[in-house]
Amino acid sequence: MTLLLDIINGLNKFLGFLDISPKYSNRAYTLLSIIPTVYILRIVYGLWLNQNYLQLVLYGLVFLVLVYFFILNFFYYFLDKNVKGDITQLFVKYLPDDAFNIQNEKPNKKEKKVFEQAKEIPVEFNQDYQLLLVENIQTLIDNKEITTRDLTKEEGFLIDENTLYPYYYVKEIDTGLYQLQIGKNYRDLETIGTIRQTEPLKPIGLFIVGGDFVKDGIRYHEPYRLKFLAKTEGAATRTRRSKK
Repeated sequence: MTLLLDIINGLNKFLGFLDISPKYSNRAYTLLSIIPTVYILRIVYGLWLNQNYLQLVLYGLVFLVLVYFFILNFFYYFLDKNVKGDITQLFVKYLPDDAFNIQNEKPNKKEKKVFEQAKEIPVEFNQDYQLLLVENIQTLIDNKEITTRDLTKEEGFLIDENTLYPYYYVKEIDTGLYQLQIGKNYRDLETIGTIRQTEPLKPIGLFIVGGDFVKDGIRYHEPYRLKFLAKTEGAATRTRRSKK
């Protein structure tokens, strides 16, 4: 078992040394996870032959968990699909943004003032908007339009907290009803959700939350999502406009 962990750790360092894009490195990690999964299956088979049923059940559960996450990651990274039984979506939905407490930066005074005068506006997102979002973000990263952290050298999220999504548009389609659109540029915007707001909407920005991160030397994945902020009533802070 120690030898297996050493091999996996060595491959992990090798992939980090190559500094390939997150899309392909995550595919590599997914394929790499086959090694411990097959190893656990071998242990399960040996326990069954020895009729050690208590440990068989325990290792069997570990094997099922590994298979479950392999399937999730395979669909997500290779087929760009979310599985309906993806429990990680529950973590994203119910845990606060700073649940992992791995951000190293502290907001400056100007940024802090802006967010104190802001409130998050609920968005009724389309079911699979995260698939479009991850594709757009990867393109923006490749085009150097979104700054990323070198996760091989420092811990934290790949994309800093409160990074503004560069291409979005809020379109009013009826009184109190808006469409939220995003894209890789302003020419190809796609609707990802709707906003219902009775008061006049004064956008501050659309911000990226989540993504790959490193904590204690281990790389994790949290699905990307978006947070839409608007000014609270009476706020007079000058911010970047979202409407053309």
